[in-house]
Amino acid sequence: MRLLFHCCCGPCATACIESLSAEGITPTLFWYNPNIHPLTEYHKRRDALSAFAAAGNLELEMFDEYGLESFLSGMGGKTEAPERCSVCYRMRLERTAAYAAEKGFDAFSTSLLISPWQQHDVIRSLGEELAAHYGVKFVYRDFRPLFQRSRILARAAGLYMQKYCGCIFSEKGSPKKAHNQPELKNVNPLFQRLALLTGAEALEKLAHTSVLVVGIGGVGSWCAEALVRSGVGKITIVDFDTVDITNVNRQLQATSRTVGCVKVEVLKQRLLEITPRCEVTAWKKNFSRENAAEFGIEKMDYVIDAIDSLECKLDLIETVCGVGDAHSVKLFSSMGMAKKMDPTRIRTAGIWETEGCALARLVRQGLRKRGFTGSFTTVYSDERLEKIDNNAVGSAVTVTAAAGMALASLVLRDITGNR
Repeated sequence: MRLLFHCCCGPCATACIESLSAEGITPTLFWYNPNIHPLTEYHKRRDALSAFAAAGNLELEMFDEYGLESFLSGMGGKTEAPERCSVCYRMRLERTAAYAAEKGFDAFSTSLLISPWQQHDVIRSLGEELAAHYGVKFVYRDFRPLFQRSRILARAAGLYMQKYCGCIFSEKGSPKKAHNQPELKNVNPLFQRLALLTGAEALEKLAHTSVLVVGIGGVGSWCAEALVRSGVGKITIVDFDTVDITNVNRQLQATSRTVGCVKVEVLKQRLLEITPRCEVTAWKKNFSRENAAEFGIEKMDYVIDAIDSLECKLDLIETVCGVGDAHSVKLFSSMGMAKKMDPTRIRTAGIWETEGCALARLVRQGLRKRGFTGSFTTVYSDERLEKIDNNAVGSAVTVTAAAGMALASLVLRDITGNR
């Protein structure tokens, strides 16, 4: 695909181009930004993009004109954000689409899509409108999760880093003030840093997501906390046990003060201290085939399996994967994290593709005996410690917590579309 890629600046282009290259797309860069003011700022940004293109041996097409007069004329009196931003987007995207059509490109896109302060819905709508008008495809990508990556790449390349959006109006204040953070103004302040990566729409989805976490030991407890800290609106935590002194080395809710307390109740209190708005349900019970109907799995969006007991684990897997298509419930399952010391050996894979994990092998064997032929995503470790007693079941928080974070990440990335 021949892609013409509008670039608002060099730094924003860096991670976008890296991501597109990973897809096998090498775009032609396109410079048209009449909004940038003053002239010295215009030259700095233009030259930064030129340096980036030269360093990467990328083709660059330029409409090199300082367009203050035409920009102000095109505003038509709309000087306040976000209205002026929509006009500015149209100016730049329309020139990009027209040029792409004229020069025979298949599609066009823009690095504006990496900024957490831009109006993605407006940009996407305009892009698709112009694509239909000019007969070229608009390629939409939510590059926002790559924003911090773009800053790292830009600094490493020594590119000029601007301090405001670009126009004469935004120059008056800080970037956040100039844009008034249109996408983030309604986001709970607890989650604004995450929203800078995911966008407000993803935060809204998280707020309406229900997750069932079964087993809140060394893996499940950290997973539950990560989900709540990421804005999940409803979470049900399930475990039959009380806190034991031997849990303190790896389980989130286990402290010298909570020994003897019900695990789910202690963790529920902690989760509500993080965000009282979260709907937390705690059940002190085991999961089994016999009581599966009590858990309301069909009402969940995601189920996290962090169970140690093999039979209960198999029961949960069968139950979740047996839920009908009327409401798709996604299962993410933790395999064995005992006898492990290296968190960098943690992997994700379908259950039938796991390697080097004893519990995963037992799960596969048990599922085959039950006639199970489905699949689901697991978090597992392929580490094998040779110099330990084979009967030992020791666990390290550096591994169990990392596995819990990996499970939470699967949910987060599935919701945001950044798999």
